Amino acid sequence: MKTTVSKTDQAWSHRVWQFITMTVVMSLLIVMMAGLSGCGFHLRGFDRVGDMQFKTVKLQTLPGVRPEVEQAMRSQLAQSGVQLVDSLEAAEVQIILQPTVYKVNRTAYSGTGDTTAEFLRMQQSFSAILVATEETLVTSSAQAYRDRQIDTAALLAANRELHSIHREMAEDLVMNIMERINRAMAKASQNSTVVPVENTLPTSAPNSAPTP
Repeated sequence: MKTTVSKTDQAWSHRVWQFITMTVVMSLLIVMMAGLSGCGFHLRGFDRVGDMQFKTVKLQTLPGVRPEVEQAMRSQLAQSGVQLVDSLEAAEVQIILQPTVYKVNRTAYSGTGDTTAEFLRMQQSFSAILVATEETLVTSSAQAYRDRQIDTAALLAANRELHSIHREMAEDLVMNIMERINRAMAKASQNSTVVPVENTLPTSAPNSAPTP
């Protein structure tokens, strides 16, 4: 007996097949995104900037530098293989950190007037000087921003989260600063030229006819 398939059954089978196909595709996308998220977290986390153009540095932090920034700077230098030295004579580069600027703007309130959201801004000015020539490699500032939601019912957890946010912002600032200094150092190395040695051998004047 020959079995016939109605158009309705065919359409239903087609929709089921599409659903199964989409499910498989979405599952694969979820797995891929999970893998990318893991890589993204690793890259975004505090890691080395890369191969640095200098190996020794004198770090000078002026009063007002946030401790998170100084700690992040020291950690980044160590992870990048750069040695912190105590004297300028032993350093290739001097890094000077100006006082950190930190501002908080409240962006949302509860019905009782409590702050429920904030916009955080951290700014770090810096200078990098090539010790051998006393040339200023770069003078600039780096900035980091964060939006923060505050759970007024769990202030202790909110305070812990704030400390974590401060560390992340400091790490972002330091990564930015180190990348700029590294680029400036590489540019200075490319622009440096070898001064030719002057010829110090005596020169002989062309023979001239004797004066009668």
